Order: sequence, then C-alpha cells, then structure tokens
Amino acid sequence: MGVNHQNLPNRLATRFAGVDLESVASVRERITQCPASSPSMALFKDGKLVYFMPGHQIEGRSVEEIARDLRAVFDQHCA
Repeated sequence: MGVNHQNLPNRLATRFAGVDLESVASVRERITQCPASSPSMALFKDGKLVYFMPGHQIEGRSVEEIARDLRAVFDQHCA
C-alpha cells in the first residue's frame, strides 16, 4: 500500500534477514546509527540514510498506518 503512491524512490528492494545474509549485512553496514531490527524499513537518498522505521514501529500497527507513514516520507524525500 505504501508504494501505491505518486512519489516513490527510484529503486525498491526487499531483504530477508534469515535468507539474504550477505545482502542484509551490506545494508546493515549502511545503517550504523540504528540498531538492527527485523522487520524494518529504510530509505536512502544519494547513498545516505534519510529514514528508518524499526520493527517496533511496524509490529502491531495496521497496514494503513504504516502505508500512511511511508507515503509521508516519500513525499518529503522523493518528490
């Protein structure tokens, strides 16, 4: 739902911590200021982390709430 929006990042990717070990490690190296969290979502702009949503902001929330937050972040950073 969050990516059904007019403003989106140039690229979208999914990494699964228990499966994509090397890929997840590479992403985590770029998110050093935030503790590892699964699930989580991150937005990078020009190679720099501009937004991070840790697991505690995902779990227990509705899809609509999470999508609303992501769309607001996309509007701020991807417009």
